[in-house]
Amino acid sequence: MKKLAIFAIALFLAPAVGLLATGTQETGPTTLTLWFPAGEITATSMPLRDGTDPWTAFEAENNCVIDVVAVDYETMKQKLLTALAGGAAPDIGMIDGSWMGQFVKDGALVEIPAAHAREWMAGVSPDTKALSDWGGGKMYGYSSWGEDAYALTWNIEMFQEAGFDPNKAPAYLDEFRQYSDKLAVREGGETQRVGYAIRHVGHPHGIVDKWDWLSVSSGVKYIDPPTTISGGKAVFNLPSVVTAFQKAHDMIYVDQSTSLDFPDPREALLKGLAAMQISEVISIQVRQPREAPNLKWAFAPPPAAVRGGKSAVHTAAWQYAVFSPSKNQELALEFVRWFNNKENDFAQAKMYKSTPRWNDNWNSEPFVSDPYTKQFLALLPYGQPYPKHLALPGVMEALGAAIQKVLHDDMDVAAAIAEAEKKANQAIAAVE
Repeated sequence: MKKLAIFAIALFLAPAVGLLATGTQETGPTTLTLWFPAGEITATSMPLRDGTDPWTAFEAENNCVIDVVAVDYETMKQKLLTALAGGAAPDIGMIDGSWMGQFVKDGALVEIPAAHAREWMAGVSPDTKALSDWGGGKMYGYSSWGEDAYALTWNIEMFQEAGFDPNKAPAYLDEFRQYSDKLAVREGGETQRVGYAIRHVGHPHGIVDKWDWLSVSSGVKYIDPPTTISGGKAVFNLPSVVTAFQKAHDMIYVDQSTSLDFPDPREALLKGLAAMQISEVISIQVRQPREAPNLKWAFAPPPAAVRGGKSAVHTAAWQYAVFSPSKNQELALEFVRWFNNKENDFAQAKMYKSTPRWNDNWNSEPFVSDPYTKQFLALLPYGQPYPKHLALPGVMEALGAAIQKVLHDDMDVAAAIAEAEKKANQAIAAVE
């Protein structure tokens, strides 16, 4: 009977001992909340919204649940700022790289552990490293696969119908303007198809992204010098910049080869409503097989502002970052590291027929011999990421608002550019 009593007591105590030993079994799995931009704003969010749930292995190994939440891109930054102020921020964000400066300035992001940052910097491609490094190897996020490289994309058959070489892009702005005029289709005084589809509404950051090719090629310097995290100055108000954006304005109101009445430029190209558009080439690469399987398209660096000038290819990437208020920082940091490791980079870039980040993956099939990858690599010598600066969000808001005023004919071009430079430098002074 004594042995039986001892055995019974042991059975009674066993669950309690197990609870003390394991700690988390009684409370259940930890939930990590991840916010990402909803819709087609970026093709690199596909793993978060296509139902494949590639994080299940991490959940099983770490007794956690990854709760992904789609947030409208146009309001996402403000919602994050509001959530941070109210103590309700997600653990992790897939955020626009151009927002990073403000979040870093506000102390809203957790720095990636130094050992993990060194591992990343040593293993990824030079362009990925440039998008990740905040100076001295310091990191606040992991850039996504499918790096954004903004290129001119065009409908090959429309080029052929207009008598253009379908494999050759216009090289400079005046030639581009001529192409757009000839490619536009007008009937009964209405434009049925634009030669060039433009981004003219939405968040100012998105406007700057889509017009970076013209801004930088014509002489814009977001921050001069570009290597400083604070200080420096914005340089917009140059005759070359005013001339370039006057021509962009005239494509709408003089040539009428483009229009404010057409949808997002990527959508316009995919629907056959535009012959050309300029945006992140990865978006067309991923969306075209699903949305326009019969579309024959090509891409090349955008036109230079002047004949003989250098094209500007904006390079960027969404960043997986951990927010400082997270009560599960250690687990969240481990998740973003795992989600962006070499094995997942290979699997996701291969699945979505895109570009990887890790050097070992670049040097593996199918990436080595893939025609898209080879053509994408040809863009990178023209590539330039935004400067890592605490005031970059304010600088971009100033320029983006000015471009919108120009495109909507709300303000004289020279006055809009001058006003933007003034506001951008005020933003820079505010963080010094």
